[in-house]
Amino acid sequence: MTVLVVGAGPTGLALGLDLARRGVPVRVIDKAPAYFVGSRGKGIQDRSLEVLADLGVRDEVLAAGRPSKMSLYVNREFSHEVASGTLIIPQWKVEEALRDKLAEHGVKVELDTELLALDGTTSRGRIDADYLVGCDGGRSTVRKLLGVPFEGVSADGEHLMLLGDVEVDGLDADRGHMWIGEGFYALTPFRTVPQWQVQIVNGQDTEPSLEVFQRLFDEMVGMPGVTLSNPTWLSTYRVNIRMVRQFRVGNVFLAGDAAHVHPPAGGLGMNTGIQDAYNLGWKLAAVINGEAGDMLLDTYELERLPIAEWTLGTTAKGLEKIVEAVQQGTGGIEAGTSSEHRQLGLGYPTSPLSRTLVEWDGPKAGFRAPWQESLRRQDFTLLTFDDVRVLVRPDGHIGVVGGPSDDLSVSTYLTDTW
Repeated sequence: MTVLVVGAGPTGLALGLDLARRGVPVRVIDKAPAYFVGSRGKGIQDRSLEVLADLGVRDEVLAAGRPSKMSLYVNREFSHEVASGTLIIPQWKVEEALRDKLAEHGVKVELDTELLALDGTTSRGRIDADYLVGCDGGRSTVRKLLGVPFEGVSADGEHLMLLGDVEVDGLDADRGHMWIGEGFYALTPFRTVPQWQVQIVNGQDTEPSLEVFQRLFDEMVGMPGVTLSNPTWLSTYRVNIRMVRQFRVGNVFLAGDAAHVHPPAGGLGMNTGIQDAYNLGWKLAAVINGEAGDMLLDTYELERLPIAEWTLGTTAKGLEKIVEAVQQGTGGIEAGTSSEHRQLGLGYPTSPLSRTLVEWDGPKAGFRAPWQESLRRQDFTLLTFDDVRVLVRPDGHIGVVGGPSDDLSVSTYLTDTW
């Protein structure tokens, strides 16, 4: 059985890699003629680092990233330092690491290949596949072909953000710089490449360009001697808060931005997509390899839909706090993020795959196992604590908490949960 993954961003690459390492035949296609070169989503949260460790690319990602640290200026005057646990890295570097690891399993991304129909018909011919996963972004072709509604709202023009990657002279490059007062202007350097990401919100509907970036810097920041040059990526972003209510339609699945889009507050977009893939990958492999029945795949929607709802809610609230800080010039812009955004506390306590059979002081079934570095990667892990045994799923979440007499075998877990 073959899985066709549509979209070669972080979500699609993570899913392709998870499947390939489990011996599942997989093809990854993307309609773009070349690999993406922009920074776009630039933050990796702690939970995603655990996922990337399991996928075998954490060291590469850590080597290319750096801890988030920003100097905040209010009305052109320095206010304070803002730091978080987020790893700052351009999205294309994450994709590169995943793509290189995927190639080690003999799978190469097929560029310039557009999906035309859900039967696997593409612009380069038909691909026979038993399962299809749309990881093709907010404008997902797969979602549109399915006819699944993308429910939610789009923000008005005042929240238009200009984005780009440029080189910057005249600023300290060991940290980012953020100005609020006359709108929002941020410059974030990266560790291993010369580009900085530009983010600008000033209430104007303007096309991005180097000239616009420099003019707005001079007008909004007014810091002499700072010059921007060599743009390598230019884009615009409008806030959308949307999600689907069906993550699965038959043998077709939606993941990442194809299933949910939300404000950038907290840096959760790329992370949530990678974690969608991590939830789906082991389940698809278990069904394809004959270890579980088809109903296991229904738990992908059951588990990830509430996470999408939480993500939309927390990022929408975060955006409100950021907008308020910018408008009032209070400098409290870090109120738009919280420790929850590390995503270590997210879980699936109401899932049919989560069973707590005995009471104990440790984490309940459905939540992330805190012993990540001790787990048997790619497989289930059975841990014993005195008279309590814990079966941990391949994605690092606890499946069952039971006693000595409870059957915690993997075969029973995968077949008798229902």
